[in-house]
Amino acid sequence: MSVSGERRKYFKSEAKSLLKYNYFKQIFMTGIVVLLTFGLNAIKINIIKLLELEYSFFSMPVNMFFDLLVIFLTLPLYTGIIYVNLKLFEGENISIGGMFYYFSSAANLIECYKFITAIAARIIAFVAPFLILGALFPQIKDLFEFFIPARAEETDIAMLCACVVYITAFFVCIIIFMKYFAALFIFVKNPCLSVKDIIQKSAKMMKKRRFETLKLVLSFTFWILISHYLAGFLYVFFTLPYIMLVYASFLSFVLSEKGGEEFLNAAYDYIKPECGEIKIIKLKRGKIFNKFKKIIKVRKK
Repeated sequence: MSVSGERRKYFKSEAKSLLKYNYFKQIFMTGIVVLLTFGLNAIKINIIKLLELEYSFFSMPVNMFFDLLVIFLTLPLYTGIIYVNLKLFEGENISIGGMFYYFSSAANLIECYKFITAIAARIIAFVAPFLILGALFPQIKDLFEFFIPARAEETDIAMLCACVVYITAFFVCIIIFMKYFAALFIFVKNPCLSVKDIIQKSAKMMKKRRFETLKLVLSFTFWILISHYLAGFLYVFFTLPYIMLVYASFLSFVLSEKGGEEFLNAAYDYIKPECGEIKIIKLKRGKIFNKFKKIIKVRKK
């Protein structure tokens, strides 16, 4: 077995060990989030049926409202579970209430939403052009037939190009996801960092680790397929708690290799003033030199 394979085996065994000794806490936390998701979806379906909106225009805003509600309620809870798991790896066994950490104050919740929105916006900005381009290809089918009449009769060139674009978008998504893989971990560990700092640190942590990370993610395929198609209850009782513990184990190891807390606390652009730290701004050499010249002039006067 390769070194990365041995490490992957170690992360999983560590996660299983922690899951074994904190089993009821883990399934209770995951169960709350899963039941909340299913509960809100059930309410949505019942409202649409009760008001007979199945084929109405108004079904779209109702669907969107409940989907956004699920996102805004569950994402801080999942982040809270990561917070509890990281504390567990640090030797601090906090209660189940820790999963509501980001709902404990308006400031925590706003910071969580800011971080999630910033990461989602960056991923969408990269992928959106590919998706728009793919959607446009079928609309310009006549143009393809005009330029390539012989081939267009045999094959749908427009749809073929759309498929290529969508596949490219998928791989771009994977590459970007690998870059941001450690972002949530860093945010939970040090919420005082700016989003730009978090992204920079995440990229540094994932440098030369993307292929190993991808193999780690793909290694959960079996459990996800089993949970999704054969035994949905496994999401609560094993799959999700196991995946989140492996995530914490893997990134704790990577962070220790990068220098631990020293790496995490070093500021690249700035640390938020409300966290009680000094704001650090990068200046170009010319700007620094001009600043010194102004100070010298003032002293001479």
